Amino acid sequence: MKGLLLKEIFVMFKNNKLSIIIIPIFTLFGIFNKQFMFVMLIPVLLSMLTLGNMTYDELSRWNSFAQCMPLERKSIVSSKYITMVLMALIGSVVVSAVHFIQSMIYNTVDARSTLLMALASFALALVVPCLSIPLNFKFGTTNGRIFYLIITGVICGVVPAMVMSDSKKFTAKAMKLFSNFPVFIVLSIVVIVSVIVISWLSSIRIYERKEL
Repeated sequence: MKGLLLKEIFVMFKNNKLSIIIIPIFTLFGIFNKQFMFVMLIPVLLSMLTLGNMTYDELSRWNSFAQCMPLERKSIVSSKYITMVLMALIGSVVVSAVHFIQSMIYNTVDARSTLLMALASFALALVVPCLSIPLNFKFGTTNGRIFYLIITGVICGVVPAMVMSDSKKFTAKAMKLFSNFPVFIVLSIVVIVSVIVISWLSSIRIYERKEL
């Protein structure tokens, strides 16, 4: 597993130098220009580097080569998810630090707000990879991207329609949940962990049955 993780990190930093250079630029821009949206993109950019690794694996036929080595398919899949979560966590730490520094500069320090930003950025960073990784293992990175866009389009069309159909009721429930901050945080963590586990187990099942 250690070797797989080192391989993921090495490939990530070797082939994504531009994305890594962008991160400090976004950080500084967020601190001094009050454009926090750019900072929230940092965890997303970092976690999506895992998808780039999968593309390079496919192009280099790494998956076929890995079958000649004493590696379990479960370990190969797990290395992707560990890297993804690690990158998302690093991004969330950056978001928390930037938010805290920004709030210190403008004298608006709020621990709750900082924690919420960290959690929101972490969850946001996991949406695309958790959906895309199983699809990439199943259909390949090119076809997986197409299926991801279709599913995302359906979700973006259905969910807003459901919310708008009874927006007042939905808003009232959301405000009630958010008002109980500890419960909101715990539920958010449970949902995030559940999404990761479901995606991980799905990927393992798909990859173990796949012919390479």
